[in-house]
Amino acid sequence: MNQLKTLATLVLILFAFFAFPQSPRFTIKSDGMEAINYLQMDDFYLTHHLYIDLFLRENLFPDATADEVSTILSAIKTYVAEDSPLEIEVKKPGKANYIIKMAILKKDDMELLIAFTNWSPQKKTFEKEIKMENDSYTRWYFLNDDKMTYRKDMSDQSDYNSLEKVDLVNAYLFDELLDNDELIEPTIEALLKDDGLAVEDRIMAQLIWLKYAILKRDSEKIASLVDDLRQQFETDVTHNLRGLEVAFKATEFQIELMK
Repeated sequence: MNQLKTLATLVLILFAFFAFPQSPRFTIKSDGMEAINYLQMDDFYLTHHLYIDLFLRENLFPDATADEVSTILSAIKTYVAEDSPLEIEVKKPGKANYIIKMAILKKDDMELLIAFTNWSPQKKTFEKEIKMENDSYTRWYFLNDDKMTYRKDMSDQSDYNSLEKVDLVNAYLFDELLDNDELIEPTIEALLKDDGLAVEDRIMAQLIWLKYAILKRDSEKIASLVDDLRQQFETDVTHNLRGLEVAFKATEFQIELMK
């Protein structure tokens, strides 16, 4: 990982951009860049990972509208390529704006999409610039065919034999192994047949199934699961489902992004 960080630092140093405004609230610095359309990951993975990681996590840009998120993600997919990084600057109150730099890094047989930012998780503030040595908030995703996998979701990061069934099906959905996708639905169906399954685990399994339905563009299944989950969140006053409901609302937002 240290070698990857060194290469990533070089990516940040080598490229600069001229900016033009894309929105009153942010600027996509793509002036003079070619619309390469290099990235081939399924939009499901793009919207899932980057909406959560660059907008919701750490409250980086939580009030972004669907149109704003779509514009930024579309620009990333359109312009980012090897030797063609992209910078986005989001206006923030205070001394520094929120800066995102997206870049492709190749090393040996690996290809990664990296999201650099100027957010300091330690200081809870935006730095004036992105510096790897400052441990700025950074996310690494491995690219494989049409899959996009966060580094900690790679199959070599977990012992699948020791995972609980809910965690296992989540691993199948977000790891880099294409063959595991076929195991998602049967594993969920078997899991939901367990009458002793905890309410929280049942809802989590349904949320993962909803994610899978989004991936498969199964509109009928999406509508059915959304209705069922909404009813459960509205009627269950016994269990603490706040975290799961937040995840559900983020997934509803993703459905809007995928339209």
